[in-house]
Amino acid sequence: MITIKKYTIIASLLLMMTSCSLEETIYDNALSETFIKNDADVAFQLNGVYSFFTTFGGYKSNLTYPLLYGGDNIATTGSTQRAFTERTLPASNVYHATPWTTYYNTINNANALLELLETSQVVSQAVKNKAIGELYFLRAFSYFNLVRFYGGVPIRTQPTKGDSEFYSPRNSVEEVYALIFEDFKKAAQRCVLYSKQPSTESGRATKGAAQALLASAYLTYGNYHDLGGKPDQARIAYQSASIYADSVTASNEYALIENYANLWDVAQEKSAYKEVIFGIQHTRDALAASASSRGSELPYYLQPTTRNAICGNVTDGVGAGTLRIQPWFYDLYSTGEYTNDYRTEVSFLTSWTNTLTNRAYITYPKVRQAAETVESYPYVDKYKDPNGYQARNNENDLFIIRLSEVYLIKAEAENELNGPTALAYENFNRLRERARKANGTVRKTPENLATGLTKEQFRLKIYDERGLEFVGEGLRWFDSIRMRYVDNKRTMVQYRYEDFYPKLALKTAPSYNATTKVWAGGRVQPLNLVAFSPKFLLWAIPSAEIDANPKMTQNLGW
Repeated sequence: MITIKKYTIIASLLLMMTSCSLEETIYDNALSETFIKNDADVAFQLNGVYSFFTTFGGYKSNLTYPLLYGGDNIATTGSTQRAFTERTLPASNVYHATPWTTYYNTINNANALLELLETSQVVSQAVKNKAIGELYFLRAFSYFNLVRFYGGVPIRTQPTKGDSEFYSPRNSVEEVYALIFEDFKKAAQRCVLYSKQPSTESGRATKGAAQALLASAYLTYGNYHDLGGKPDQARIAYQSASIYADSVTASNEYALIENYANLWDVAQEKSAYKEVIFGIQHTRDALAASASSRGSELPYYLQPTTRNAICGNVTDGVGAGTLRIQPWFYDLYSTGEYTNDYRTEVSFLTSWTNTLTNRAYITYPKVRQAAETVESYPYVDKYKDPNGYQARNNENDLFIIRLSEVYLIKAEAENELNGPTALAYENFNRLRERARKANGTVRKTPENLATGLTKEQFRLKIYDERGLEFVGEGLRWFDSIRMRYVDNKRTMVQYRYEDFYPKLALKTAPSYNATTKVWAGGRVQPLNLVAFSPKFLLWAIPSAEIDANPKMTQNLGW
């Protein structure tokens, strides 16, 4: 689903203009004032700024690799995918370059349109004010992702022109966050409420989206200071995270979808935006095919090669099966307090039948009942579009932030400030209350989180809850590098690779014994077991940027 137009003048003219690279066409003026002659032209140009997110170098394809395959919960054997999981991808690889370029293209175009609108005499004040708010949102959103991907990056608040300074050093993490907070606040002041947004503007920024991402950014900044040994600064950030989370929930603009499964029903995608506060809206693109389209690739890459009619693949609608789930991760959400959790049932795929061949398949930990073909790794089952146009041209959106995450942000911020208070439990348990409603037949599990936990134990419960609630949504890597383990010193990803994996009794994949009907072996893809290094915490600065800019420095380990 997408309302934002796919091709605009601004996108085509400024596509090659990035913040730092010298390999670009330079215009004396980034955007001529003749491009905007009335209010209607503003929407056309604004859509062009949004347009980079749904391109091949954006969230359609290349940006999803670090977000999905960078997670510690993913099992993969493909060479490209393993390079992300195991952090062996060289800095010269295009998968590093295109996300950087996508965000800086967005920033530069936002800067250009901001400059034009601020001096325009032909645009009404109401249209101008709203558009400026959205541009601040897009710039803040881009920098929020850049600082989480790369750490400190060059700040650009002016459009690239012929006399621009191209050799910019990296700004500090603190400086980048200061701009992020400033821009999101400006966006929150100017953007419309979700309930006031015209249907023709679906997919664009709202006041609630700016506030929700402010809460997320402040929470992440608090984590950054805690890991850096600055608890006083962390506390200030957590307080702001709590305040902005409250502003979203108190607005009553959003509500949890009653049936968790309906969030992933592509036919009900528009209705999902009652809970989804901001998302990358893909569309079945009739104007371009496959990799060139603005359609989603998620169902193709996340679904099995033997399951038909789940995407637009001309070969029976089957998937590529490149992303699978680590068995230990599935165990966590199918046993203990997560036994019979409806979200597990909805989010993971462990059995299916190819309706063309009438052949049945199961994965770990299912037990064979007849002649099913057995696989060792479960799949993510959130994304399906049987009406897609091609394998890589489907309707499924990528949700950036949902109301359920705002509740967990509130719970986490409250816990970091005051420990696991009743307020922290209340916000945490909202997700479990929804999960128990299931598909209308109420379940007893998952029960509300038991009281009596320490701050560190509650933090770990939040991490686990996020792992299930948002599996396959591109949040796992961010969570693993920002959240602290119970020792309050290491990140969760550091714990995973330094403690959890080395202590596994068996470092092998599960193996099904057809005679005993028991899964033997370990619970992990052994190819993905590597030693922890600093490169797990930040991605590489693209080597093209290092080569072009003598003031640019590379991240540790790359």
